[in-house]
Amino acid sequence: METARHILVLFLAFAVILPTLMAHIAEFDSYWESRAKEAEDEAQKAYEPDPEKVTDGINKEVQNTVGNGTRRNLRRYKGPCLATNPIDRCWRCDPNWASNRKKLATCALGFGRKATGGLKGEFYEVTDPSDDDMVNPKPGTLRHAVIQERPLWITFAHGMVITLKNELMITSDKTI
Repeated sequence: METARHILVLFLAFAVILPTLMAHIAEFDSYWESRAKEAEDEAQKAYEPDPEKVTDGINKEVQNTVGNGTRRNLRRYKGPCLATNPIDRCWRCDPNWASNRKKLATCALGFGRKATGGLKGEFYEVTDPSDDDMVNPKPGTLRHAVIQERPLWITFAHGMVITLKNELMITSDKTI
């Protein structure tokens, strides 16, 4: 009787494991293989592999920010904009920053500083926080925006909480 139970448990274990082994999960179709290759190529174009070049660039930007005089802290600042880091200095002190938000894409520092995201694309406004259909997402949703093949600068119509039902795969040339 005890042996029969062990054989039954072993049989059930094989019955559960066998379909998983035959699922070919690790095999990709040609579409996903080409998408992976495309993503790898885009990432390599945007990547700066030389750490000394990256460090020198960041040090130069920081020096430009803090090295503007030896008496900078002795009196209160009365200028139009006080930005304390290189990225903010690049775009925040522009009085027209709200109408030229894409300038932020040119302010990147570090290993990925050549990445442009949606700089060359049009604006896409997310108006719907739902995430009900992964296969055919509704226009106006974040999922619909990120699957577009063209570059996009994605903004939100208002503050919203988006609860994703599954992982969000973002195509290249997107800025959120």
